Amino acid sequence: MKNSARQSMAWLHSWVGLLLGWFLFSIFLTGSLTYYRHEINLWSQPELANIQVKQETAINSALNYFEKHASNAKSWYLQVANENSPVNKIYWQTKEGEFNSKVLEPNTAKELEISNNQAGEFLYLFHFQLYGMPILTARFIVSIAAFIMLICLISGIITHKKIFTDFFTLRTFKGQRSYLDFHNVSGVIALPFFLTITFTGLAILFYLYFPMGIQKTYPSNNFQFFEEIRNVQTIETTNIQNAKMMNSVQMQKLVQSHMGNIPINIITIKNPNTSQAIAAFNALEDHTITQNVAQTTFNATTSEILPSTKNQSAVAKLSAGVYGIHMMTFAQPFLRIALFFSGILGCAMIASGLLLWSLKRQLQKSKKQFHFGHYLVDRLNMTALLGLSISILSFLSAYRINPMWNLNISESFLFFSTWCLCLFISFFIPKQLLWKSFLKVFITFGFSLIILDLVYLYHYLIITPYFNDWKILRLDLFVLIFTFLAIFLHQKLEPIQTKAHEKLKNKISKSKIDIGYSE
Repeated sequence: MKNSARQSMAWLHSWVGLLLGWFLFSIFLTGSLTYYRHEINLWSQPELANIQVKQETAINSALNYFEKHASNAKSWYLQVANENSPVNKIYWQTKEGEFNSKVLEPNTAKELEISNNQAGEFLYLFHFQLYGMPILTARFIVSIAAFIMLICLISGIITHKKIFTDFFTLRTFKGQRSYLDFHNVSGVIALPFFLTITFTGLAILFYLYFPMGIQKTYPSNNFQFFEEIRNVQTIETTNIQNAKMMNSVQMQKLVQSHMGNIPINIITIKNPNTSQAIAAFNALEDHTITQNVAQTTFNATTSEILPSTKNQSAVAKLSAGVYGIHMMTFAQPFLRIALFFSGILGCAMIASGLLLWSLKRQLQKSKKQFHFGHYLVDRLNMTALLGLSISILSFLSAYRINPMWNLNISESFLFFSTWCLCLFISFFIPKQLLWKSFLKVFITFGFSLIILDLVYLYHYLIITPYFNDWKILRLDLFVLIFTFLAIFLHQKLEPIQTKAHEKLKNKISKSKIDIGYSE
């Protein structure tokens, strides 16, 4: 019974992992890159790196913009410029309920057209709601993939009863054994991370597959749940009169007297320029899993300090904790890079599993007969693994090509067209040349992106601060690291393929001998 159960888990692990493995790889890769979302945003618009951000000036300019353009709004929302995101992002709701948003230069409050042109935001949104699909539908598909990932992890643990023993076994350049060993090692090293990130990803989107409670409690407005889980709902008085608010300098002095001179991240003001104007200043530094940052709340007309509007209930903290663990916003630089490479290990685990499936089926065949299913899996493996990586590099290259040659190529269009082109070309390349060919393409794109970046920065005279600006340099450094890794794989791929080919030839020869002997 025990062996039967393990065999069932092995079958489930292999086939379920294959069917959604390609999709899971794309989610893991874009999710790993999202740990550096703000840095990628800044890399895609390096001219913003030269903006000198001073918090007091940034807050003053944004609040003055609100006064000029949205003085009668129902609420104001400001994300204050900081080192990683050196622009003010503002939102306001009109009396009629309409929402508006702008991105402002923090010193002059000049409107900037950059909100839809950030590479990090594209990868972040692709990670959990894909692209070009209805949001709820896309999130539901991603949730199914996360559930399958959890099944694969649990079935993999059950299947490999000596998983921790196998962790210390890594046989290199041994064909199928090497793929299996690497699959085991990459899976065990970051197993707690995989389980945590998968479960929390499922929990965050619970409202998609358990909507009944929210629909029954909030029948007229389901989104009210998300507002109440974050903030305590106050009873709004109808006796709201127009009144002059404190100015920006006065507000900041009041906040500093209670919170000290710490960086501010979010400012919200409800009912601005009225007797019931409620302002909340939230600190930038967040070292807590539940995102329990310091907050000062006060009446912006009378300067009266008010209780915090944050929901501190157990359910609210649980919700914030699950979200915080998945997003890892509390992670400091060393922990964040460890999480990033844990995500890359997840990509390696999925990739080695897909390649192992293909190689095992190839070795199980005793005849050199064409099998369309295996042929298709080989091409999909290449497209999902290397094709996606090449597409991301081409996507990033568009941020340098467009301004240098005055082109207007859609970055997202280039991303998907490159991905589709990789799939199309793969059908015309023999299997033994498939991976080496696309590794060459990846290496070419990797070095080209770095060269394009240097040329662009030199052309626009951003080259001087570039070498002193780690925020921009690190993305190029990561690209360089993975390009050299691709060179290493390109050099070592032939011995692995040769070993597997010899094993396949021996297996076919042996089967022919056995058949002849039986006759």
